[in-house]
Amino acid sequence: MKNNIAIIVLTYNGLEDTRECLKSLQMLQEAQATIYVVDNGSSDGSADMIAAEFPGEVTFIRNEANLLYAGGNNVGIRRALEDGHAWILLLNNDTTVAPDFLAHLVHAGEELPRAILAPKIYYASRPDVLWFAGGIANIRRAHFAHRGIREKDAGQYDNREPTDWATGCALFVPREAFDVIGLLDESFGLYNEDVDFCLRAKASGFGIYYVPSARMWHKVSAAIGGNLSRAKLMRKWHSLRILLRKHLPSPWARARALLDFCLTESLRVVPLLLKGELNANRTPNSR
Repeated sequence: MKNNIAIIVLTYNGLEDTRECLKSLQMLQEAQATIYVVDNGSSDGSADMIAAEFPGEVTFIRNEANLLYAGGNNVGIRRALEDGHAWILLLNNDTTVAPDFLAHLVHAGEELPRAILAPKIYYASRPDVLWFAGGIANIRRAHFAHRGIREKDAGQYDNREPTDWATGCALFVPREAFDVIGLLDESFGLYNEDVDFCLRAKASGFGIYYVPSARMWHKVSAAIGGNLSRAKLMRKWHSLRILLRKHLPSPWARARALLDFCLTESLRVVPLLLKGELNANRTPNSR
């Protein structure tokens, strides 16, 4: 398995982030992988610069337009499956990984061959503060959260264990999962594709596991204007409605879930909106 892994890095007008991500992947130890860089229709010349800077080190795929997270990654997934890879890692371009990151995922994957794996993720700007240490999901309350978010890492989430969902920032997926449940659902546009994928996988008998020994760092929402941009909030609302339609057949259950979401999100967002802390819109690509 160690040499049969594909890493898919999706990029859109993200030269510096993608360069830093690829340089961290160059430092990976023990496990090897084929790296696919999927350019999602960049307009800033970054595609040519990245292709020239990493000749022979990555397989470069160019999309003519920005297909967003699901569409862009699906192009890479199809290519990786055609090339025969047994495991596929979807990795945001605005991340960096520890040198032993992939080795720990490979080891966990050998022990859990029918599971989707999620690493421990820190804030890039605060490298000892957690962004993701497992996912919490309650679809009837429309509640999807990161365990441990904004907590300083003191080893409180250091056990490998099942988790409700894995963030699309870094998804380590066995080939069989794609064969059984298909690719990411492109109807979402952006956000909740990862939750939907994990819910479909669990319904088909796959596990979802958090692997804390695999560590990485994320420049949170750099591609969409920060953690609380208006664009992000609107896209999350759109994708949530799609998610609930797919996984809650009762219209009354969906209405209750949306009401719960509105109340919870208002308590979180309105004070920040009044303070003027929502960021300006930017063209999105990843979470």
